[in-house]
Amino acid sequence: MSRFAFLICALFSCATFAQKYNADLQLDSLVQKLHQVIAVQKDIEVQEIKGVYKLTPWHFVPALNYDFINNNYYVTISSGPLVTNMINKRQETRRLSAIERRYDNQIKSSEIKLKNVYLSLIQKLTNIQLSHEILLNDIEIFKIKSEQHDNHEIDTESFLKEKSSILNKVKSHNTDVADIQRFLLDIELLTEFEIEIDVIKFYVSPLVPSLNSLNSLSP
Repeated sequence: MSRFAFLICALFSCATFAQKYNADLQLDSLVQKLHQVIAVQKDIEVQEIKGVYKLTPWHFVPALNYDFINNNYYVTISSGPLVTNMINKRQETRRLSAIERRYDNQIKSSEIKLKNVYLSLIQKLTNIQLSHEILLNDIEIFKIKSEQHDNHEIDTESFLKEKSSILNKVKSHNTDVADIQRFLLDIELLTEFEIEIDVIKFYVSPLVPSLNSLNSLSP
């Protein structure tokens, strides 16, 4: 296969991979899930405060007293509980307003973070399969260089330069795969929604049986 034909196939494969997960990666849907998560958190906190200082008939229960001087009973109603309740209700209102402002700010900051992570993820996902295909192709080329070195067709210095180059490509590629996993985790933490994308298969390691072509990189 020519390098041009390989590139066309890799680009088509990359587009297919990105399209496969497009439904799960709709930004609007993720933002909606983020709002739902924060709304639940906010509601739990509001319900813990709201209605705690509710007026009850017990606030108006009269007190029975006895006048030892006049030797008779009398009934009194204290305004103390009512005043205390009014003060507590004002505090409740202020706390609810503070919660409202805090969660509004949280939504704004979380949306910005989600959109930044989303854009980084999309960029990495768009390139990762193409990067993987190109890397595997470069590994095959390195195997040829390795055979040439074994047959004394190229000098050791040239071979070691090729080896360093392919190892750096593997390192860079695997870093991109790890970044995708981190972005997916960040989105899950924000939205409590797990995007099912298998990126482990894109790791390139001599320990993976399906990638034995890298075994020649061992010292």
